[in-house]
Amino acid sequence: MAKRYGISDETVRKWRRRGEQAVQDRSSRPTRLAWRMNEEERAIICAVRKATGFALDDLTFVLRHFLPHLNRNSIYRVLKAEGLNRRPPKPAAQPRKGQGRFQDYDLGFVHIDVKHLPKLRTADGEIRKRFLYVAIDRCSRFVHLDVYDAENAANAITFLKAARRAFPFRITHVLTDRGSCFTADDFEQACAKMRINHRTTRPYTPQTNGMVERFNGRIASEVLGINVAGHADLEILLTGFNRAYNRRRQRVLQGSSPRQMVEKRIGLMPSLANPLYNPKAPDDLMAKVDDILYYANDVSQPDS
Repeated sequence: MAKRYGISDETVRKWRRRGEQAVQDRSSRPTRLAWRMNEEERAIICAVRKATGFALDDLTFVLRHFLPHLNRNSIYRVLKAEGLNRRPPKPAAQPRKGQGRFQDYDLGFVHIDVKHLPKLRTADGEIRKRFLYVAIDRCSRFVHLDVYDAENAANAITFLKAARRAFPFRITHVLTDRGSCFTADDFEQACAKMRINHRTTRPYTPQTNGMVERFNGRIASEVLGINVAGHADLEILLTGFNRAYNRRRQRVLQGSSPRQMVEKRIGLMPSLANPLYNPKAPDDLMAKVDDILYYANDVSQPDS
């Protein structure tokens, strides 16, 4: 053993005399300290630190006025032993950019955005891109989407009217970016006529409308990655994705689906119901497809 570990025979005999416990790793701290702070002094240091939040140098300067035998190192050792060596961050007066929280609203606060679809072949044989209009409710995550040929105020108004009929609840607020189709006077007048409070995001703050932006990202990853022959096939996929999403349970909704959340809220507050709601009557085949999508766990992953 002495040759193996590069030590003398006497050292090996000494270890054997001391027993098995003597060769275990132990602290190198002296058994008796030349000077040790008493519990009262430790309590004073911790109390002053918690009450003032002073940095180490400032804390040392204050404490040495009535405990002159303390030095900077001894105070730091006490703070580290008590878990106070790092000062807590100061609470921000306002949340940092992109970290604020939305105000809580009931059903009816809808985020709207437009996503550019890739260039595909249309029904008339022309290859060009089209535009996906998306509306998602802040409270329930209930979604409605439609595809149009252009990004303009007329299509934005048409989509808003379609969303009013597609949502089972009344739309009270609409949040959009500052795109030309949403800031046009015609769109503002249409919102006022429908008694909808239209709001726009601040310049250079796309995170304010991040809910619909994240949904657009899911469309890009789960739908647009599938090879299709043209816009007609893509619209079929988008319609199926829309139906599946509204029936898919989500972690952010505590395990409920958007449709279940809407039914629950309307059951508690019938005044939220939309008298214009006109659900499309699917045929027997689409009803079966809906049932399959409802129980398919891998159709649409839940939001994090």
